[in-house]
Amino acid sequence: MMPKIHFISVTEPLIFDMAVAIHEKEYEVSVSGKGLADDVISQLREMGCECHGDGWFPDNLTKDIQVVVLGADVKKDNPELLQAKKMGLLMQSVPEFIYERTKSKTRVVVAGSQGKSSVLSMITYTLQAKKVDFDYILSGRISTLPSHVRLSFESRIALIEGDEHITSAIEKRFQLEFYRPHIAVLTGFLWSEAKDHKSPEEYLKTYTDFTASIERQGKLIYFAGDETINRLVEGVREDITPMPYTVQTIIEENGQTFIKNRYGSFPVRPTDKYFLTNVSAACLVCRQLGVKDSDFFKALSAYSLSLPA
Repeated sequence: MMPKIHFISVTEPLIFDMAVAIHEKEYEVSVSGKGLADDVISQLREMGCECHGDGWFPDNLTKDIQVVVLGADVKKDNPELLQAKKMGLLMQSVPEFIYERTKSKTRVVVAGSQGKSSVLSMITYTLQAKKVDFDYILSGRISTLPSHVRLSFESRIALIEGDEHITSAIEKRFQLEFYRPHIAVLTGFLWSEAKDHKSPEEYLKTYTDFTASIERQGKLIYFAGDETINRLVEGVREDITPMPYTVQTIIEENGQTFIKNRYGSFPVRPTDKYFLTNVSAACLVCRQLGVKDSDFFKALSAYSLSLPA
């Protein structure tokens, strides 16, 4: 009998793609959500996911459900959440669920206040070019990937876009605390009142807890141009290897921009002011995953020149 998993709030893009990815791993999957359009319901059913329609259906929860996964938008008074509690079903937030499904893999978590998607897109493009298999769980979409989520049995690598937001209605810890990366990336520190954190100090504590959660003998790749992150890194455990990065140097020749290093000159098309910083972060990650720097810059050049001008 296949294990059964129920997802609440499938209208969240990450939950939708996660439900599909888990179903493809031969789990029995049921989903629910408010505001589900008829075509989405039909699509879910065609893919083999059990969906009873638009809204919440607490009476359809059954004792054989292995775990109930809560989307970040689920409220405390959600009828299915209340029913799952009443039935004593195991409930997990999305980051808890992600960790459980990637425990046996090398987890790379890219976190920080800017540039996460850019760094991840460079990493994924390079790994694809080198035919390195990987799983991924991404908050945003990357154009070269078909969805937000891929979870496989074969891959030994999991790339995770680290979010600093609250996990769920029943878990007030922040998402970054759950992933326990082997390779962590911090791209920058920038607090704003729009975030879930009430103060810069609370925001910084989330990142401090994140670095404390790095697996033993792990790597911490961080932007050396951020003073706050530099101070944070000074306090990490001795078994963690800090790996600072800075902005790549470029030259201009005949109207073309090049990254020039000991491996050669690589034409690139910078897309924003963070591009040359993000390149350095992505290069260090790929190096830790076994990709030679020379191969990374070759792939980066093709990636960059393929971007819209």
